[in-house]
Amino acid sequence: MEKELGKILIDIAKLVIGGVILAGLMRQDIPLIRLSLVGGTAAALLIVAGLVLISWKENSNKNNKK
Repeated sequence: MEKELGKILIDIAKLVIGGVILAGLMRQDIPLIRLSLVGGTAAALLIVAGLVLISWKENSNKNNKK
């Protein structure tokens, strides 16, 4: 279950990055620097959380097999 949740978090991070790019192209009232910082931070946190969940599940499987 943790591995699937990790994959979902990484997919959400991809959507956030795409949203930041699209919002930047559409030239909304949001300053580009704020948009990039908030979007980049959110994407980075989602990616890290996803990778932690994936690696945690793989490490627990390796420990159980020993």
